[in-house]
Amino acid sequence: MYNYIALLIGAIAGSSLRYFIGLLNLSLFGLSISTIMVNIFGSFLAGLFLNKFQGSIYIFLYIGLFGSLTTLSSFNVELFNLLSSNLYMKSVTYFLLNILLSFIFFIFGFYIINRI
Repeated sequence: MYNYIALLIGAIAGSSLRYFIGLLNLSLFGLSISTIMVNIFGSFLAGLFLNKFQGSIYIFLYIGLFGSLTTLSSFNVELFNLLSSNLYMKSVTYFLLNILLSFIFFIFGFYIINRI
């Protein structure tokens, strides 16, 4: 029962944070970067806390909070919209920024916590 409650609280927090960051409608060079920002931030946090928690706290953080904060579905919709508009260079840039920066910040978070 505690795991389920941890999951719910984490999911509510993560999806709420994701929603409010989306409302900021951040853009850079005509690209929506709200999704990029949450994916980078979520990936950094996931790397930062990797293997540091178990049980309900793990479920709260990784499945609930990080799982609902970072969003591949929004990434796919935004990438599809760019491709559908024949914005190929923006599509490639958007794809690479999301994937590479999210992974780089995941590693960065992991190494920060393991050096402390």
